[in-house]
Amino acid sequence: MRPPRGKFSSDLIWNAGAFGLSALIGVLLNVLILRTHGASALGVFNQAYALYILLSQLAVGGVHLAVQAFVPRDLQAERRPDVQLTVALVLGTVTALVVMAFAWLLRDLPGRWSDSSGVGDAFPLVIPGLLFFTWNKVLLSYHNGARRMRLFAVFQLLRFVLMLVALAVLVALKRPAHELAALLTLAEAGLLLVLLPATLPHWRPLRVTGARQVAREQFRFGNRALAGNFLLDVNTRVDVFLLGFFLDDRAVGHYSMGATVAEGVMYLPVLFRNTINPVITRAWHQGGAMLLGKVVRRNRRSFFRLLAPLIALTIPVFPAGMWMLGMREEPLTVWAVYTILVAGVALTAGHQPFLMLFSQVGRPGTQTLFIAGIFAANVLLNLALIPVLGLLGSALATALSNGALVLLMDHLARTRLQIRP
Repeated sequence: MRPPRGKFSSDLIWNAGAFGLSALIGVLLNVLILRTHGASALGVFNQAYALYILLSQLAVGGVHLAVQAFVPRDLQAERRPDVQLTVALVLGTVTALVVMAFAWLLRDLPGRWSDSSGVGDAFPLVIPGLLFFTWNKVLLSYHNGARRMRLFAVFQLLRFVLMLVALAVLVALKRPAHELAALLTLAEAGLLLVLLPATLPHWRPLRVTGARQVAREQFRFGNRALAGNFLLDVNTRVDVFLLGFFLDDRAVGHYSMGATVAEGVMYLPVLFRNTINPVITRAWHQGGAMLLGKVVRRNRRSFFRLLAPLIALTIPVFPAGMWMLGMREEPLTVWAVYTILVAGVALTAGHQPFLMLFSQVGRPGTQTLFIAGIFAANVLLNLALIPVLGLLGSALATALSNGALVLLMDHLARTRLQIRP
């Protein structure tokens, strides 16, 4: 099944524009923290951010993945998916409140784990943001599943804009370093104030026919998908978590500069993923393994040819960007971290956009197994290489874990979906 070329291209352009601006803002956030509060403050912020990402996936409970999978299915069957969003918001609210309660009770633990008073002071400030994040995640997944990619792109970008605005206000008010973590909560609250009214024209919240059945289906799907989705997002921060254990806040801050820019580049495959996800679901429901295999093979080759050289070209450009942004601390180390991380993404660029393949075809258990394998490889490699090579060891471990992504995806696609990847 080939999606309408005009819509696919238009969706991609909108998401590419949002991606580029979001990546730039992400870098500016780190540069502003580094310039105003120093490398140690940047390390504290990124460790708090990593914890926030970890807990946010527990808070949303996997129901956003159910929305992404079931909304295209309902639309394909010419059914309105209003109840999918209503039920997901209710379920997400319950799980978010439970996670927030546990996080508050254990709020002193992160500071002890990292032996950092800054992390201990920053962590409680991100806890309220978990509820706003959950609501925003479900709402955005609803639009993604319905292929409203322009709206999706605009609001993904708005999150980063609001983060930058919140940081600028906190810096102008001369707030201490640990309070900068509050920008995560402030940005999500601001995003909700705009996203909810923009969603209402596409959603009839009072249509709850079949809500009980939808709740059971979403709950089962979310439970099976939760571990995989949790590990997927935690996997992006494994390096920061483990570096915080082995090294000090300043070292983590230097690593974070290279990793943040690399993370921006890693969003290139993500924008293709957001566009291809609903296409995967439709292909599976319309033509099964045969049609899905054609979609995967054709697009994987196209994605690699486009993304791999584009990502590789950023490596020699990176030092010029560092100089322009005034990043003067440990420039060679930061560049080396960046180079290693993006090289791992470039070499696997064809597979990266299909990271949610198994979830999109209604196989959350397989998705969890897939992500768990990548996560295990990343953790073990980091534990082995950080004590030997420090920051560069963590970057190398993270890059090598992408090899596990390719091997596991191809194996599970053959054995679980009967498609030739």
